[in-house]
Amino acid sequence: MSMSEVYFTDAKDSMVEKLEALLEKVGVGDLKEVTALKMHMGERNNKTFVKPLYVQKIVAVVKKHGGDPFVTDTTTIYKAGRYTAMDYYRTAFAHGFLPSYLGCPVIIADGLKDDGVQVTEKIEIAKSIYDSDAMLVISHATGHGASSFGGAIKNVAMGCVTKKTKKYQHEVTQPVRDINLCNQCDKCREACKHDAISEDHEIIRENCIGCGSCIAVCETGALKSAEGMSPDLQKRLSEVAYVVLTNLPYHKFIFVNFLIDITPFCDCAEFAPEYMCSDIGVLASKDIVAVDMATIDMIGKHLFEGDPTVQVREAHRLGLGELEYEICRV
Repeated sequence: MSMSEVYFTDAKDSMVEKLEALLEKVGVGDLKEVTALKMHMGERNNKTFVKPLYVQKIVAVVKKHGGDPFVTDTTTIYKAGRYTAMDYYRTAFAHGFLPSYLGCPVIIADGLKDDGVQVTEKIEIAKSIYDSDAMLVISHATGHGASSFGGAIKNVAMGCVTKKTKKYQHEVTQPVRDINLCNQCDKCREACKHDAISEDHEIIRENCIGCGSCIAVCETGALKSAEGMSPDLQKRLSEVAYVVLTNLPYHKFIFVNFLIDITPFCDCAEFAPEYMCSDIGVLASKDIVAVDMATIDMIGKHLFEGDPTVQVREAHRLGLGELEYEICRV
């Protein structure tokens, strides 16, 4: 069985200073021309996203090696501080992702009108990511209430696509309702921002984005996640990541996972963080499967809710990369 190289720099070292050596080892010189630096710039009140300090360094290294980078992400399907491109620009700038500081443009990849390139019936790639020449994926490793783990696979699958494709992935997270437990208190209807619950408290499937807001406020247990939701979502993430990476008109990718400020929730969370473990460091690889597998192993599979490896094993089955890896310290 073949093994992939995963490069690692320890959190005990100066990670900012080590980023250049890490990126050179993983082949940053291959990222010529326009390079999308795909990341999550944090929901409006989130505190644990990968900070601009690190991104500024990555920008400088990419430029030094002949790339022309821009920092990018896509809008959300839930209505908060990144729902529109204009919302997201305001949030990104508030978090310090300013072009003048980063040394490159910040571009919301699906634009003002959810602009994408349709590559299959269900999947549209955000236009600015599709139009790039290479992509460096900057992921913050976290737990996740629905997908168990968020790393490079989730960053590509949920973050490189339009709202239509995000909704396709979230079909499997739509709640199920037990009519016998519903007391018709209306809290679910008040919590839903997408008019997805009717007056008689039925789920309107075509409106539901599977965000779980209604489940969170339901005090009787009438609304809950479907059985097998997490494995189903993880498999759909792997499916979409595979379609994105194999349908882009370029095949120059680097995946960088930050194993710092590791919380049970993704960077969409807007409440005070709790930490799963202490800071570990930064991993980088050209293999999306290997870098996520190494990330899970370093954090500890037992610390995640459910089985975080479902998405990684599915991505391997689809042919995106290797489960076996070799850690190369930088």
